[in-house]
Amino acid sequence: MQTQQLHDDDYFRVSWDDDTRVISIDWKEATSAMTDEDFKSELELFAALVGRKKAQGILVDVTHFRHTIGPEAQEWRVKNISGRYFAAGVRRFAFLFPAGASVPPAMNESVPSENFVTRAFNDPKKAMTWLTQSD
Repeated sequence: MQTQQLHDDDYFRVSWDDDTRVISIDWKEATSAMTDEDFKSELELFAALVGRKKAQGILVDVTHFRHTIGPEAQEWRVKNISGRYFAAGVRRFAFLFPAGASVPPAMNESVPSENFVTRAFNDPKKAMTWLTQSD
């Protein structure tokens, strides 16, 4: 898997794999100081990259994500970001948790208005295998 770094800032690093057409977020520890407005700005930037690359899969590594997302920001994400992912071509969305961590059941459920399947993993190889499977 050959990845290309698309973006790197205080809160996250974004990578792209041209072979698998998977775009990835690696959230950083600095998210502990993030506000909901910062979170929205980062997702806007990421959604633009997803659209530019026409990604088929998204891998979000939440191992170092420390921000607690408020309810309004959650609703905003579904309303303003999820549709952009689907319009770009995303069919599968995976969260990556630390090895050995228990995965909350809700992380394996797609929001009803999202037109892509969401799953959570704590093994990066299993996540990539799932993201690159054909439907």
